[in-house]
Amino acid sequence: MQKKSQEVCLPLSVNLTKCVTTCKNSEQYLMNFLQNLLPSSDMKSAADELKKTYIFSKLKSKAMRKIKIKKKFLTTRKRILLGLGKISNKNGLTYTDLLPLYELWLKYIQNILGDKFSSKATHNPLDSNWENINQQLMKADFHGAKISVIKSKCPSLVGINGIIVQDTKNTFKVCGTDDVIRTLPKDAIVIKVYLHELTLQIYGKQLSIRPIERTVKKFKTAHTFEL
Repeated sequence: MQKKSQEVCLPLSVNLTKCVTTCKNSEQYLMNFLQNLLPSSDMKSAADELKKTYIFSKLKSKAMRKIKIKKKFLTTRKRILLGLGKISNKNGLTYTDLLPLYELWLKYIQNILGDKFSSKATHNPLDSNWENINQQLMKADFHGAKISVIKSKCPSLVGINGIIVQDTKNTFKVCGTDDVIRTLPKDAIVIKVYLHELTLQIYGKQLSIRPIERTVKKFKTAHTFEL
């Protein structure tokens, strides 16, 4: 019995395959086959059934039916716990490492101010062009700027200088020449910003807005400020 089952799986001999011919009229052959197999009542509709065509555009494969998994984003709490976006002395940043960033910032601010970026720029706050300069400065990004604190509600903050490594809504994080990162509250300080040929004095409370929001905010004109 086992021998017969093995012979069934053997390929046909060459003598048999030479005699095999394909049916030229496959449809008629199928009809004859169904006529011998099906009852006469079903053969009445067999011809019409063979002529039917089916649209498979709405048929979706299993690969397409897979439910798309939504990307999971980290929550604010998880970001804080992981320390993402947090800059401290543990990051290993040095003042020397940030000097190229300062040079890049100078080019950036020069593109913003244009001809006003020189020692010949007006120093009179009442000048008609000063309001335009002030608006551009308030909307600028200060990451990479070199600053120093000239006035403060807290005397211990006066004299701190360095390059800004992080600008948040209420604070500046500055890396000093001693490679120490310090946090400066904006509301409590007046800073001096160093450009190539001139320096600018800015009240920190003017910048107490997130940098991304400052770019679209319209600042009101004010000529006097108090700490």
